[in-house]
Amino acid sequence: MAGSEQGWWQGKKAALVVAHPGHELRVHHWMENARPLVLVLTDGSGHLGAGRLDRTAAVLAGAGASPSANFFGKMPDRELYRAILAGEMETFRALADEIATILANEEIDYVAADAVEGFNPGHDVCRLLVNAALARLRGRNGRDLPNLEFPLEAATLKRQTRGGIELHLDAGALDRKLKAVDNYPELTEEADRLRAAHGMASFGVERLTPVDYLLDVSDCCEQPPAYERWGEERVKSGYYTTVLRFREHVEPIARRLAKRVIV
Repeated sequence: MAGSEQGWWQGKKAALVVAHPGHELRVHHWMENARPLVLVLTDGSGHLGAGRLDRTAAVLAGAGASPSANFFGKMPDRELYRAILAGEMETFRALADEIATILANEEIDYVAADAVEGFNPGHDVCRLLVNAALARLRGRNGRDLPNLEFPLEAATLKRQTRGGIELHLDAGALDRKLKAVDNYPELTEEADRLRAAHGMASFGVERLTPVDYLLDVSDCCEQPPAYERWGEERVKSGYYTTVLRFREHVEPIARRLAKRVIV
């Protein structure tokens, strides 16, 4: 195994929760070591495209991870964004409850999931669902599971790192990771963009950091977030009809989930 500054997680039962198939590539070597149960919120179909769950299933198999039988592409991407715009709290409460139930039934010891970065509202809402699920577990049985996040856009997160996981990939681990990326053609453009923004060296370090913001995400990303600016451009071009906004659509979901974390 490549280097790690913290070993508390080794031998523990892990879960990985991601908004879209393909996010698992960001923590590929961690998956090889942790062999997590993987929950995927959407099918990766985007606005009008086809899903890519089969690609992610292949990545998981190669890394020794396991897809959740009941939470692997719960909805199309466009259905998630529609629910965010509509503020469908029953949908989000049900999803958080389902995640909590899976974590309890599978006797998971710690969880890793997408970070709130303000890059994609689906990523941010996925994190809110995980935080709500873990809060409900604490309320139900007193279990306080370690809760880790990892960046999808940034090279690193500007948040606390103590108690997290940091892996420095050796040549073999990096080669396996890059081959997994190359075998996921739907994400070639995104991978190229990350290489250009952060350099190839960024693929050789995986950092999973403790989450400390729970359901208060008011200061977790720049305002307005990137997706609002892109949304405004796409509304002008006629691609979208409505701009999905952090303060108007995402933050209210966090507040409403916080009101019902103990059931």
